[in-house]
Amino acid sequence: MAEILGIGTSALLSLQKALSTTGHNIANVNTEGYNRQRVEFTTLPPQLSGSGFIGNGVQITTVRRAYDEFIAGQVLSQTASQSGLDAYVSLANRLDNLLASDSSGLSPALQQFFDSIQAVAANPSGLPERQVMLAEAQALADRFAFLDRSLVGLEAEVNNRLTVMVDEINGLATNIARLNQEITVATGTAGGQPPNDLLDQRDLLLTQLSKKIGITTVGLADGSVNVMIGSGQPLVVGAAAQPITTVASALDPNRLEIGIKTPNGGTAVISQFLSGGEISGVMDFRTRVLDPARNELGRLAAVVTDTFNAQHRLGMDSNGQLGADFFTPLSPVTVAATGNAGTATVAVTVTDASALAASDYRLNYDGSQWLVTRIADNKTVTGAGPFNLDGLTIAVSGTPALGDSFLVRPVHDAAGAFAVALTDVSRIAVAAPVRASANLSNTGTAAIAEVAVQSATGLPLAAPITLTFNPNALGAGVPGFDVGGGPGGPLAFDPALDSNGKTFTLSGFGDMRFTVRGIPQAGDTLVLEHNSGGRGDNRNGLLLAGLQTQRLVNNGASTFGEAYGSLVADVGVKTRQGQANLNTQNILLQQAVDARESVSGVNLDEEAARLLRLQQAYQAAARIVSVADGLFQTLLDATRR
Repeated sequence: MAEILGIGTSALLSLQKALSTTGHNIANVNTEGYNRQRVEFTTLPPQLSGSGFIGNGVQITTVRRAYDEFIAGQVLSQTASQSGLDAYVSLANRLDNLLASDSSGLSPALQQFFDSIQAVAANPSGLPERQVMLAEAQALADRFAFLDRSLVGLEAEVNNRLTVMVDEINGLATNIARLNQEITVATGTAGGQPPNDLLDQRDLLLTQLSKKIGITTVGLADGSVNVMIGSGQPLVVGAAAQPITTVASALDPNRLEIGIKTPNGGTAVISQFLSGGEISGVMDFRTRVLDPARNELGRLAAVVTDTFNAQHRLGMDSNGQLGADFFTPLSPVTVAATGNAGTATVAVTVTDASALAASDYRLNYDGSQWLVTRIADNKTVTGAGPFNLDGLTIAVSGTPALGDSFLVRPVHDAAGAFAVALTDVSRIAVAAPVRASANLSNTGTAAIAEVAVQSATGLPLAAPITLTFNPNALGAGVPGFDVGGGPGGPLAFDPALDSNGKTFTLSGFGDMRFTVRGIPQAGDTLVLEHNSGGRGDNRNGLLLAGLQTQRLVNNGASTFGEAYGSLVADVGVKTRQGQANLNTQNILLQQAVDARESVSGVNLDEEAARLLRLQQAYQAAARIVSVADGLFQTLLDATRR
């Protein structure tokens, strides 16, 4: 009878633990990160008898989590991707709204500035119109400055978020390492039995970590798990955490990168190897959206400054003086890497603003030559310099050392530096510096039209330049104009052949271009002279206003307005693409979570059914004990008789 009593007892004890485990599942149905547990039963070793092996009951071998390592890995991977895209899209949306807004964008300020120039050109001597033009120019400068400050603020936010996330990642890594140690000790103490609740806590921390940074995990035999980031850099190894840190970029002290300690005590930058998680999302935003947007905005500021100043200098103000710079000239910025060991220096000049690219450039010395990389598309050129590319001349002097590097930023800071140089409305150069006239005694119909200067060389004209028609100016009966007071004569002009007019250029006198139309007679004189007293002249004002419709940006591909529109469109496209990717990733993450829940989640209906089944089994086991007790009592009663 002892055997049947032992069988019943083993069943009661085992089923009691199974009931407790089921109750534990039900109690933790709302516990984040909890994995359903199940009891695994096995038979006790049977007893050999003359009739064969007789069973001795049941025992519990282990309490195991319902856990699928592959599905859990998918959840970690999809969580990292979703968190990265969510951080990227949230920042990109803010930049998109900033640039596209009518109240904060550049387009309205740019349009109002050129409208004010049109008003000055319509009334070149009007003081109110000139005052409005200066005010609108300052409003344009303020708008450039506001946008640049906003972009700088976004970069500062990226730095702040990186700092906070690094602290959070290190905290999570430390806790995972602590749990690794506790799991190892608990597993050893339990003879290899899994400490399920500790494993759940660690998995929850791994999920939280994957929201911050993409990770790879490797489980070990002792129950601990190693965590790697980037291209295999260890973050957690057993019970030890390897903290990461933020470090200032060697080429841009204002920019933070992610680094990790090296065995020799140094810090290696690993930003370029990281993928997934919020930390990767904010860095992707900085690299793919913020940097190009700031360079594009800076390029527009640089081209507006350079082209407007160039045309303004070719005009004449109300005081009869040649125009000065209307906007403060901008200069490229060059930054030497903090670790440079040589004495090399880099000088950068802008030779053609319209050819400027919206990009920074990186110079690296490999021991024999310089490698110049355009960061926007990684296009490279090599040599000793000077380098002429994208409207720039990059000259290197001094003695470089192996590994020396420089960062060249032709337009990165231009929007923030954009400023109005003029403060006196009388200095606005609306008039042209040269005017043309015909001698009143001329008998022909010849006249000079479309006078334009292309440089300030030789201006203002010290004396009038006269063109006198001579039927034999070039000899052998070849007619033309004798030039007095200037170089370049005689100028061939045949009324029979040039009946539609002919255009000439006088080098050295503003590189003046003009067109002669009509039919001159012998001795007729045309005059080019300094435009003194030309307060009512609006020719340069019209040219300044005309800059708005000229394609002066990106090698003649865009007008000012089109260039800014392209910037807004580019940011908008990247934002929409990011949002579309995020929507897809949300679905993939939900599918992975649903798959995990189907394996590991607690289903109350299933647990209730299991509870009833175990209750019935427990009652049956109790009946076995009761029957055994009855049998014992029967035997004892028989013995007493």
